[in-house]
Parts: sequence; structure tokens; C-alpha cells
Amino acid sequence: MKLPIDLHFLRRPFERRTPPGSAPGTATKPDEERHSHIHVIGFGPTEFTEAEIRKADDVRKYLNKYNVTWIHVHGLGDTARLKQLAAIFDLHPLVYEDILHPHQRAKAEEYDDYTFLVVRMVELDPRLDTRQLSIVVGENFVLSIEEESKHDRLEPVRTRLRKAVGRIRQMGADYLSYAMMDSVIDHYFPVVESFGDRLDVIDDPLSAGYTSNLIPEIQRISSDLLTVRRNLLPHREAIRNLMGSSFTRYTDDTTVFLRDADDHISQLLDAIDTYRQICSDMRDFHFALTSQRANDVMKTLTIIATLFIPLSFIAGVYGMNFQEMPGLKWQYGYELCIAIMVFVAAALMAYFYFRGWFRE
Repeated sequence: MKLPIDLHFLRRPFERRTPPGSAPGTATKPDEERHSHIHVIGFGPTEFTEAEIRKADDVRKYLNKYNVTWIHVHGLGDTARLKQLAAIFDLHPLVYEDILHPHQRAKAEEYDDYTFLVVRMVELDPRLDTRQLSIVVGENFVLSIEEESKHDRLEPVRTRLRKAVGRIRQMGADYLSYAMMDSVIDHYFPVVESFGDRLDVIDDPLSAGYTSNLIPEIQRISSDLLTVRRNLLPHREAIRNLMGSSFTRYTDDTTVFLRDADDHISQLLDAIDTYRQICSDMRDFHFALTSQRANDVMKTLTIIATLFIPLSFIAGVYGMNFQEMPGLKWQYGYELCIAIMVFVAAALMAYFYFRGWFRE
């Protein structure tokens, strides 16, 4: 029997590639990752450059040359280049381990020279899943590493940088990291809204009583909503930590925008909770409708059985093989017996009618 819930998404956060008891900082390459591509953007209020680089050491010539340098790595397959980048930015072994083990929950951690962020990117094609985006924020650089995926959640940020839209070119590395997190969170909105569309499709046939094939779909939607909520909820804690006094790298100008991202997360969580409640109500409606149908069937069978009980009694009495019984030799005995049966059945039908059993 196929379960309506895909447990793959519930197991994913606990997937580990290091054996129990391994030393902290032990990292292994994800088996599903094949490539790593490095993309660099350097920008300031009046300058902008963009390039693809092959060697990790080539990153050095972009650092400290621009107001902000954004180094983005797509894919975790090339561990040699990732180790070089970790050495260039002096990443802590635990940070490097978290980057290569992309089952982390969203979080924010402060180190001496940088802030380390983990963000979960949601995607719905070909099926619901989340990918990890790791962000290292320094004074004048942002290093981001994401799992390999065909969906680019950060392209809107690159477009704003290329076209100098808004204040992103005038702000620092902290604002760039906010813009990346905000873009990731905004991509949750169409995913959550898609669940509302799926529920709308289910609502009409469910109201009409066609429920036989809808409960598995409702259960899948509820399971997917739980997966999205589980991955989205830690973002609120991470963003509120960034707004705290311990994360001095984030200025007051950026903190204002972090509040807006926190508000977006609250809106998403409210919508998810509403849709999950709708799923629960739909399941309750289905069970109530199923129970009502069973009651209708039982009522019909009860009426039929009640009608035939007295008729069977009369037929049974006059079916006894006694020699002397009143009316056996009467000319109109058969007609009288049938008339009595019809009268009894009609009286019972009238009784049921006045009791309201037929009004529905």
C-alpha cells in the first residue's frame, strides 16, 4: 500500500554522511553534487564588474578592490576549490562542515571576522524540496555557497546590482546578505499560494460529495505544508538574532529591512497555518459526510426490515401446518390476509413519514 505522505522530506534534515562520533569539523562531499561554479560580482556606488572564474585563488584579485565583493559558488561537487575558498576566508572547520552537509536548519552565527548564515531555498519543481544556501558575511565581502539546483533564487539580486535598482549599490555587505535572504523568502510566497490553489480545486468536488479520491491529495497537501513550515520557521529566529545587539556587523539601516523580512515570514506562517486548518476541516467534513452516508444506508435498511418484520410474522403464522386454524377454509381468507399485510405496511409507511424519515 502506498502511503499518502512522502517521508523523504521528513527524513532529509537528518541525513548525515559522517559516522557517529566523528571529530567536529569532519566534512565529506555530498554524493549527489557533481560540479562547482564560481561567480564574482564587485560593486560600489559608481562601479560594477561581473565575472566567472575557474581558480579559487583568482578571488584574491577582487577582494578589497571594490566596496563589496560577492563570491557565489553554485554546487558542492568540487571540494578542492571549496577548501581553497575556506582557506582564503579563514573559515572555521565547523562552518566548512555545515556548508558541505546541506541538511542544516536556518540559523545565524557570529564569528570574529564574519557572520555565518544558513538559509533554506524552497522549490516546487519537480517536487517540493528545499536547498541550502550558506552565506558568509564579512566587512566588505559576501561568500555564498548553494547546493546544485536548476532554480536560481538569487537572480533578482543580480539584476538589481546590474541595473543599480534601489539602494543596493550604495549599501554594504550586510545589506547584500539581507537582499539575498529576502529574495529566498519571497520565493516562498508562490509556493505557499500554490497550496491555496490546490485546495480551491478540491473544495468544489468535496462539497458536492465526491470524496473518494480527494483524501490522499488533502493529506499530501497537509504534509507539504508541514515541510514548508518546518523549513521556514527557523528563518524567523535567525533574522531576529541578526537584529540583536550581538550581531554588530548589521547596521541600523539594514536592521530596518530585516524587520520587513521578519514580517514576510510571519505572513507566510499565518497562511500556512490557515491552509493546514483548511486541510483539517476538509478531512473532518469528509468523515462527517461518510458517516452521514452510512447513516442514510442504515436508515433505508431499517425501514425495509421494519416493513417486512410484521409481514413475515403474518406469513409465518398462516404458514404453520396445523389442521384446525381460523380462516383456512374461508373463501376470502387469502384476500383478507393480503389486505391486512397491505394495511400494516401502509400504516408503518405513514408512521415513518410523519416522523420525518422521508423528508430528507
